[in-house]
Amino acid sequence: MTEHNYLIREDNTQKVYLSRKTLDIANILEEEYSYIYDSMREENFLLKSYDCSLFKELLWDKKVVGFVTYDFSREFITYALNNIYILPEFRGKGIFLEELERTMSENSKPSIIEPTHLIVEMLIKYGFAEKISDNIVASAIEFIIPPNQVISNKGKDLVEEVSTHFYDMNISSSIHIMDYDDCHIVYNTPLNYDIIHYNCLEHRYGIDEKYFKEINDFFIEKGDEIKNIVSDLEEKLPLKSYSLGEIVGEDEGLSDYMESMVDVAHLSHVKALKIKDQITQEYNEGLVSNKALLIRLNYLSQSKHAPYTESHSETCPYCKMPIDSHDKFCHYCGINLDFMV
Repeated sequence: MTEHNYLIREDNTQKVYLSRKTLDIANILEEEYSYIYDSMREENFLLKSYDCSLFKELLWDKKVVGFVTYDFSREFITYALNNIYILPEFRGKGIFLEELERTMSENSKPSIIEPTHLIVEMLIKYGFAEKISDNIVASAIEFIIPPNQVISNKGKDLVEEVSTHFYDMNISSSIHIMDYDDCHIVYNTPLNYDIIHYNCLEHRYGIDEKYFKEINDFFIEKGDEIKNIVSDLEEKLPLKSYSLGEIVGEDEGLSDYMESMVDVAHLSHVKALKIKDQITQEYNEGLVSNKALLIRLNYLSQSKHAPYTESHSETCPYCKMPIDSHDKFCHYCGINLDFMV
């Protein structure tokens, strides 16, 4: 085991950096976690994103042995994981699994921006993803391809990020079918980690339109079966299920969460009460489920909402944001889709 002058957290509690703007990840690592930064450079590990909204330490037996970062500026979900690094000698101990489970139980389901081949293998191991063919993986956790990293098999330019539940192990990339009739498929540019460890470039040299047509035909033929697989995977996620009182408050008062939003001037007291009444009515009518209560509150409390995007053919009838056919509720506005048909 490599000797490091580890930072120690005696209470075994992660230190967290949080900002409404952006945090410079490299700067934090250089100033506070030089031994982790040195290890990354020794492995030629490159950050996928150099800034974030949330930086969290990863711990093992009170030692700081890595970090994970999230972006809040995604359109599809609240938390989008954009970097994770664990010192080599502490890999395989379930630290990543623990972080995912903590995020889901304390907040909501995260997405992952451009997962590496290794990350997808770990999601399969954890039961959050499943191989549905020799090379295609379906995941309950969504994958995000940023606009500047999208490759189209049709040579088309996309100016928006893409959200998908699928990954191709052959080419080490998230994939999304934009148009079944045109066999239009998008995937991400090769990641440095996959080039080094999975011969990503070599595998991509052999792909052609026949390869993409086989993928397209597979999704058309197995469409209903694939939807059910993703739905079953999502049902097994350890997502926190809130009570109505926890989110909006009991009787005439507001919940602690809503009070905190009022305290930081995120909401006026009058608007908070109106939102409480609306969510209570929607909940009683079956329009919002327990798992979507927090998403619904955050959506209604926003003064502006993200613009409509076109990366998915299906959209939520309430907020017009992209959804997938297997979704039980909209992951952007929280509305129960079964009642919006």
